Amino acid sequence: MNASNERRGLARLALVAICAMVLVVPLASFHVSAAPKISLEARSTWDADMINSDITGYTGKGVYVAVLDTGLAPNWKDYFPVDHIAADLGKGFKEDIMWDVKMHTFLESGVVHEVSWIGDTGSTHGTHVTSTILGYRYYAPADAAQGFPLAPVFVKGIAPDVKIIPVKVLADYTIGRSQTDPIDYPDQEFVMGTDRAVAAGIRYATDLKRAGYSPMIITMSLGGPSPAKVMEDAIDYAIRYGVVVVASAGNEGDAGMGYPGAYKQVISVGASGWKYEWCWPGTAMQTDTTPRYRLWWLQDPTYGFNDVPEKRSALAKQVYITSFSSRQLAGQELDVVAPGSWVRGPYPGTPGYSHLPWWSSGIASWKNPGNFYYLGGTSMSAPHVAGVAAQMLQKNAALDQGQIESILKSTALPIAGGSMDVIDLVPITLATPMGWDWFHYSWGTDATGSGLIQANAALAAIK
Repeated sequence: MNASNERRGLARLALVAICAMVLVVPLASFHVSAAPKISLEARSTWDADMINSDITGYTGKGVYVAVLDTGLAPNWKDYFPVDHIAADLGKGFKEDIMWDVKMHTFLESGVVHEVSWIGDTGSTHGTHVTSTILGYRYYAPADAAQGFPLAPVFVKGIAPDVKIIPVKVLADYTIGRSQTDPIDYPDQEFVMGTDRAVAAGIRYATDLKRAGYSPMIITMSLGGPSPAKVMEDAIDYAIRYGVVVVASAGNEGDAGMGYPGAYKQVISVGASGWKYEWCWPGTAMQTDTTPRYRLWWLQDPTYGFNDVPEKRSALAKQVYITSFSSRQLAGQELDVVAPGSWVRGPYPGTPGYSHLPWWSSGIASWKNPGNFYYLGGTSMSAPHVAGVAAQMLQKNAALDQGQIESILKSTALPIAGGSMDVIDLVPITLATPMGWDWFHYSWGTDATGSGLIQANAALAAIK
């Protein structure tokens, strides 16, 4: 997706929060006859370790999470346990729009109609978001090729026993090539949704909650540049009937938060990272030529744990705020931060679904670009909070929006304003190959909210 193109001319369109597609891992070559029936060893990840969601003893059992996003990829069964996706409750919403050539803007029809919750070809953003909450099946032959023969595993999500309700509110739009403005809109293909479509999704999930699918959480890894009454009214409706609403803060840095994340009544989430990303277990990165440990993100007893410190004071010194994470402007409210730098998950890349099932044999090419990516964005942060909220509701289903927000904020690990040098990826260009370099990240208290969520402390605070 092109962030600059999507943002132009949009006054009231809610857009998917842009994620940084960083690394591709080639397709798996593990052959089985019925992959969904395999019992895989469960492994936790750096981001779960960072927020202590892996030590609470809670899994979100009995809780419904409506993921308002791009729906799920058609091959979602390759990644997720079937009994944890409420396919019968899934639904999609899309508003007809058109491009005004003279005004260089979109015109909304005001009519939202129902569509399938199965994702379109433009993005599998919602599949990656879901994988953070639920977990996913993982195997990559590239690990073995680099000397790390990792058997197929189930990457444990933040709340692996929730029921996911896929609600597609971000869909493919193809409105024809622009003849008058080919630079701004060369292909006229977008993945987006309108405020009305998002509002319809919020109301749909709320009505499910009122019908008995409870407790219910709505998580939204999406955002637009300005508030809209139709969306805020839907959020207020959801909260009034006991739905917990979580939203990403946005990826606009100092330009401020997007909506719905900027609304004070939602639980908004910024993006943080870990100082020792890509490091070998027990070592610190010294130079930009030091070899990277490709399994740093996965807790691995074979090669040792690349553990995040358990002691709060030690952890606080290893957390940084990403440069893209939206800062809080006057009149906006950023509540907490969660991991959102290098989050692994199923994401086939471009073009669309041009990949094979996770267990099949394949090679990376333009037709088969791979099916596991590291993504970075507040889109990745929000589902971490939704997962912890699910754990909290498993312990006490009577908790409401205000109580969960208050507990998350009061038990968060405070992150002071500061700066940190972090080894990060230098993107591939026509002139330079992919490489690594030091990046200096700085942030103020407008980027931290109440701090980094801590699941164990939040659960302990529930009586």
